[in-house]
Amino acid sequence: MSNSVLSIPAKDLPQFEELYAISDLHLGGTRGFQIFNAAAELKSLVQHLRTSVNQKKKVGLVINGDFVDLLAENQPVYFDPVNAVDKLKRIAEDDAFAPVFEALKEFAATKNRFLILNLGNHDLELALPWVRECLLKLLTGGNELARGRITFAFDGTGYLCMVGKALVLCVHGNEVDNWNLTDHEKIRRISRDVVQGRPVTDWIPNAGTQLVIDVMNNLKRKFPFIDLLKPEVPAVIPTLIALAPDQLTKVQAIGATAARLWWDGLRRSTGFLGNQEEMVAEMAAAQRMMSSSFLPELEITAPKMPPRNDSSSYADALLQETERRLSQGEQPMSLIDQDRQGEYLGKWSAAWKYIWGEEPSEVLREALEKLREDESFDLSNEDDTFVNLDSQIGADIDFLIAGHTHLARARRRKKGRGWYYNSGTWIRLIRLTKEVLESKEEFKKVFETFKNGKMEDLDAHKGLVMRRLTLVKIAADGTGTTGELQHASLDGEKVVLTAAPESRFTKI
Repeated sequence: MSNSVLSIPAKDLPQFEELYAISDLHLGGTRGFQIFNAAAELKSLVQHLRTSVNQKKKVGLVINGDFVDLLAENQPVYFDPVNAVDKLKRIAEDDAFAPVFEALKEFAATKNRFLILNLGNHDLELALPWVRECLLKLLTGGNELARGRITFAFDGTGYLCMVGKALVLCVHGNEVDNWNLTDHEKIRRISRDVVQGRPVTDWIPNAGTQLVIDVMNNLKRKFPFIDLLKPEVPAVIPTLIALAPDQLTKVQAIGATAARLWWDGLRRSTGFLGNQEEMVAEMAAAQRMMSSSFLPELEITAPKMPPRNDSSSYADALLQETERRLSQGEQPMSLIDQDRQGEYLGKWSAAWKYIWGEEPSEVLREALEKLREDESFDLSNEDDTFVNLDSQIGADIDFLIAGHTHLARARRRKKGRGWYYNSGTWIRLIRLTKEVLESKEEFKKVFETFKNGKMEDLDAHKGLVMRRLTLVKIAADGTGTTGELQHASLDGEKVVLTAAPESRFTKI
């Protein structure tokens, strides 16, 4: 029995004729720091699903994690059982988010319309019973029939259902992200202890939450682009260092989360994966990570740098750092593989240009050279979330839907016969295009906009901020069940749904 794969009979699963999935709304934060700005589009989409789709059809709407963002609220803490209800009420009453709550309340009050919420990694407190009850009241206004049409998938298992004859699984995606693993058992114990009047043990945050609270939140106040720029590590970290060298110690603090990251990887290996060989491999990888520099992108900034006008002292600092690394057994350049050599040499070249007084924007532009060929926004890209979910989720799932990365995906699975979708996000996104990176003048304009540090400046910079409002539609008809990635936009007050190219897959 221990090695058996058990399956749930289809008749015992929720059944829909159409299922829609969105994710990563990140409703939260005060004005000027809110990364969600699509209330009109989302309200119109929900109204469309409520009234325009055949009223006789059973239609499900999944919000696949990070519905609200409690980490973006004022005075954030790692996990906030005490103030989460007040924070949730504030979000629901905020003018920027209230239309979304109102539309969802109307949706749940409609016959044959079902609302499902998955837990993300920015809204963990929703899993607490008293916060969950508050959310139910906000989404139903006390309508008992509406309560019966709302499902909370807050225990880490995801949401499994049938659309026609196709098996659909919705997970947030942080389940395979060591930075952002969720300890659902710890949430359950905290809930039990509070309800039963027992002493409550401290919450130990994952590495990603530590990073957001301890490092990134303060930086985001000055540089709101941090939440929007993709891909995250290779783009955001060098940009922060170039814009704010005085913040270097905070950026370096990212490495301080390594121990927590290692521990979460170990727990995932022994719990989520339950495979001894994978556990050993994960431990070995973690040890290698702990013994080397944690983020390659930080390597040229590791020394305590003197003022940039003191070129000789700056050079001495770089040389001393080189000697330190060699004394610790790090490989000389001749032993580094060819792919990595290009990465190292590019950073040293950028460092020397900085020494000799090159403009910071030009130093950064060279450091970001690899982004010219970046494929993060390619719908079929095999990112880590896809690779890990595909390998770990059973082959019988016909449609596997995730979120978390903020990057939409639509592609065949490698394991089994099914398809994988990532529903993307409804927040602003920024991509440094090849055209911008190849132009000294255009990149300098972007650099200055980043430096100004205001959300309205980002929005006003033509062509910089994208609004890729994406959703996944799974629909059954007489011949089979079809999945499709769609883009939402407004024509007046009416939502327009456009299919993404090459994203349509059908199970016959």
